[in-house]
Amino acid sequence: MQGVTAESQPPVTRATAAASARILEALSRIRGERIFHPHGVGFAGRLTPQAQRLVGAPALATESEVVVRLSRALGLPEWLPDPCGLGLRIPDAYGDGRHQDFLMVSSATAPLVRHTILPARAFLDRPYSTVLPYRFRERLIVVGAAARDAAGPGPKLAELRDREFADLDLDLAIASVRGRWQPVARLSLGRRLPPEETERLGLDPTNTGGGLELA
Repeated sequence: MQGVTAESQPPVTRATAAASARILEALSRIRGERIFHPHGVGFAGRLTPQAQRLVGAPALATESEVVVRLSRALGLPEWLPDPCGLGLRIPDAYGDGRHQDFLMVSSATAPLVRHTILPARAFLDRPYSTVLPYRFRERLIVVGAAARDAAGPGPKLAELRDREFADLDLDLAIASVRGRWQPVARLSLGRRLPPEETERLGLDPTNTGGGLELA
């Protein structure tokens, strides 16, 4: 199975993506760093499917070594709430160099509001959502994540940068626009990545395929 490439996307989608990329690149040059999610920390991790395997999305139904980037959306001082981001890459999910990327941000669990971006005090304070929907088996879904047994808002960025291992576990889940969340896998974060490796990730939500299509 193959991921979505620029050539396979509709012309309007390609044009919109290209225009958006140029705008973000220009704003990032003005700021001198990424315009959104400028400060982050990366970890190696493992994705372990739940007992009930997800049919039709092999990237979420296969045990995999993954990479995760945790970041603050606006780069505000840490004592201020800021939307928190969770970028997940499943490397080579559809072949050599064809990754599955999910970009999630702190949000809410209930229908409708799971498409909103909400500030958080730290990285386990709120659940995460892709906000943007995916097409899966002829229906629209969002992909999300929530901490397992979190006591409090969790670690902040400065603390994570000092850890050699994240020691964080989250449940990865999917939900239809109005339906309940269905856990599909466990996401376990381990060894911290070197900063330069983290910044080279280039996570892109259009990196998808195998039954999942960004809608």
